[in-house]
Amino acid sequence: MFKLLLTSVFFFISSNFIYAQHIKLDKKEMAFLASQEKVNVVFTYNDLHFNSDNFTEAEFLQYIKEKIAKKLNWEEASDWEQNHFAAKDSIYPQIFVAALNNRIKDYDHPIEFVWNDPSIKYTMKVQTDWMYFGYDAGIAQQPAKANLKITFFETSSPETIISQIDVERAEGFDVVGSFSFYKNGPSTSFGPSSDWLGKFLKANEDYPKPSLIRMGNMYDKAAVRFGMTLKRVLD
Repeated sequence: MFKLLLTSVFFFISSNFIYAQHIKLDKKEMAFLASQEKVNVVFTYNDLHFNSDNFTEAEFLQYIKEKIAKKLNWEEASDWEQNHFAAKDSIYPQIFVAALNNRIKDYDHPIEFVWNDPSIKYTMKVQTDWMYFGYDAGIAQQPAKANLKITFFETSSPETIISQIDVERAEGFDVVGSFSFYKNGPSTSFGPSSDWLGKFLKANEDYPKPSLIRMGNMYDKAAVRFGMTLKRVLD
């Protein structure tokens, strides 16, 4: 009976893990990618919410700043808020692009994803509408999570969507600060030879500040998973 219970629990956990990792992609809609050399990438955060409370960004930031100020001071709280916006605007997109390019570089058609270059014919938009920063309490920890909507369109016609891929509850890697594209040296223009990643890693946020690096790991893993899905159309 005990073995049966363990088997049932293992199957339940495994089934949920497989379900959570699956990304649906329409191969016919995405066939155009194989003939491209580059694809533009933009990041948006429209109607962004946080945590199980579904805080708006303004509500979440107020809650976090008060928490940081209570434990530390308001200067630390303001610094974290500025770093949060900087990560959204610059660091997360660079992590996603670097990880994605690194994952697909050995495919038969290894196109290059380029952050914020509107001169490229096609654009991939990564829209984040929910975030959870996770935590590390020593004996217990949770990875960062997010909901992403990835859409493709011709850069000149953003209203005409070619394909949309939903990535629900994407989770980060277990080892915080270990990036998939960092291990084997630089492989893209956003590789670790640039100092942006080094500066980001040195600015690690400890409790009571939510870890921006943990969220960076989420974008890294989401890009790797998405790159694995793209194998169907690029390899």
